[in-house]
Amino acid sequence: MKQFSIIIFFISGIIFSQTQKDTTDLEEIKLKTSLDIEKAYQVDSNVSFLKQEDLLQSNQTSIAPFLNKIPGVYMQQGGVNTAKINIRGIGARAQYETNRLKLYYNNIPLSTANGTSILHDIDLTTISEVKVVKGPQATEFGAGLGGVIQLTSVLRDQNYAESELLFGSFDLLKQNYSLNVSERDKKINLTYNNLSSGGFRDNSNYQRESYFLNSEWKLSETSKLQLVGQVVQLKGYIPSSLSRTDLEENPSKAAFTWGQAKGYESYTRGVVGLNYSNQIGSDIRQNTAVFTNIRDAYEPRPFDILENENVGIGLRHTSEIDFELFGFSSKLGLGGEFLRDDYDVSNYENLYEENNGQGYLQGDLRSDLTQTRQYIEGFATLDASLSKNLRVKLGLATNKTSYDIQDVFSSPENSQTGDYNYDQVWLPNLVGTYSFNDTHKISASVSKGFSVPTVEQSLTEEGVFNTDLQPEKGWNYEVGYKAKWFGDKLFTEVSAYYMDVENLLVARRVAEDRFVGINAGSTSHPGLEFSLKSNLNYKSWLRIQPYISGSMNFYEFDEFVDQGESFSGNDLTGVPSSQFTFGLDAQVADKVFFYFQTNAVSEIPVNDANTVFADSYAFSNLKVEYRLPLFNELSARINLGVNNVFNEKYASSIVTNAIGFGGSEPRYFYPGEPRNYFGSFALNFAF
Repeated sequence: MKQFSIIIFFISGIIFSQTQKDTTDLEEIKLKTSLDIEKAYQVDSNVSFLKQEDLLQSNQTSIAPFLNKIPGVYMQQGGVNTAKINIRGIGARAQYETNRLKLYYNNIPLSTANGTSILHDIDLTTISEVKVVKGPQATEFGAGLGGVIQLTSVLRDQNYAESELLFGSFDLLKQNYSLNVSERDKKINLTYNNLSSGGFRDNSNYQRESYFLNSEWKLSETSKLQLVGQVVQLKGYIPSSLSRTDLEENPSKAAFTWGQAKGYESYTRGVVGLNYSNQIGSDIRQNTAVFTNIRDAYEPRPFDILENENVGIGLRHTSEIDFELFGFSSKLGLGGEFLRDDYDVSNYENLYEENNGQGYLQGDLRSDLTQTRQYIEGFATLDASLSKNLRVKLGLATNKTSYDIQDVFSSPENSQTGDYNYDQVWLPNLVGTYSFNDTHKISASVSKGFSVPTVEQSLTEEGVFNTDLQPEKGWNYEVGYKAKWFGDKLFTEVSAYYMDVENLLVARRVAEDRFVGINAGSTSHPGLEFSLKSNLNYKSWLRIQPYISGSMNFYEFDEFVDQGESFSGNDLTGVPSSQFTFGLDAQVADKVFFYFQTNAVSEIPVNDANTVFADSYAFSNLKVEYRLPLFNELSARINLGVNNVFNEKYASSIVTNAIGFGGSEPRYFYPGEPRNYFGSFALNFAF
């Protein structure tokens, strides 16, 4: 019955749509063309792309449904400001943040020196493309076990001003304003976004303002300078996780202690980067970026109040040299990256229970630490064709991470002040690709990666740093097959991989909502991934593009003993064993656009003993867009959509190894949003 209703909706959209061609200068929104399929075919087997039109198919509050279209990627979203991403199981044990992967905006790192990445506060309207590299194969980005997410900013060869007002269920309101100027050798894009939401749960109000600048100056025929800057001001209340009973019976409530404490997080974050690129002759290309980032955060939680200030500076350089080897074109890449972060971490008592229901009340200082963490990376790649059909890519990266601690609170005998470092690592990478012809090819690779503990993982329950934690290390082995069929009508991709990880970093629960990081043995990560995309176009006025992708894995603990209890052989906690996405994108006469997507996720083990699981689920999102000209220079765009069309009850994020205190049920689950609606109206003025 559900499928029948979707078909009826789609047919009615075609019947009532107009077929007149739109010739306005409205920002182009189109479906994937044969060029996109060609791009997917040409890149390595573990690389995937998302375009901006993919990211804007929902209400612009979360990138999760679209990242989860990529096989092997699983993003959990407990709230607008509570998100975490794991790639092929790496990062699955993170509690409230994304780590073990690297995040870049253009050529500017957004990840901290300890691997923490914040993606959910980057507005989707400022992103033109997302590139995801799965596993430790992105040698040109240095060390990384989980992979790399690279964002490309919006900067167009057009002059326009655009405004958009978006509204939706649960008091959702979003305002977008954008100005893009392109003249001769200069391009500038300025964007302002204001997003607010009341949330469907208690204690879940959210407010975010972001200011974005992207500019490019062509200095000569062979060089250009790019400036990227972003400032984000955010305050988001935290309803926290719920027990299974509350998930099923009262998912809109907040966890009792978080509701009583009126817990929230707030921060101001800024990033500025300057990138200079030039070409020497016809064979040498160089990019050099300098950047800085700041973050000033304040987070009252039921169990404490955390103040965190972070200032980072860095430098990144890459060079590419084209040459011939054995009569075939080849490319040598050389580069390095330096990043230094200075953290000031203070921890206070929260006396909210003594504040007459008014929320947090700051008490005595419990710890006051300063940590300076830095890394230096070097990397080299050689991409060479050994024959007409065989291409080989060799890579080697090295990383040296160190940090020092200034403990200004503890007594001299308990002070942690000192210099610390992790052993230097060498990370090789080998990829071979054999093309049978222009439409079929296979690949195989072996690579090594590592990830250091984050600052949050390093804090013990007393608020001091655990200097005994070791980085995770792992080897990844992978084979893949890609093919194009019927010209560019159908694209298929299949990959199989195996990764083994040592010094697994896991979170041990020590109190309600409090965790510490520990090293706990090793895990194995075998898995299968597939993707099918198709262009089924009818003449020039109707484009239909169905797609399906999925992943199946068999992750488990090889050796894992925690506090005398063995979990060896159990399924890895926090990861679904299978995940599928299917959908349909359609375009009628450049006027009407239709998007339908379903994400299906299997059950997820939420404790190491594998005695409790989050239920499997499938939810669907739908959106219809209509574009129309108003005057020669002015055009409009109207959107209407529904998220969670069939009102599925599910857990959108989980907290692993929760423990019930005082006779209460463990709070493993963040409830997903029920059915909700949204709409928007945009105006574009071209000049």
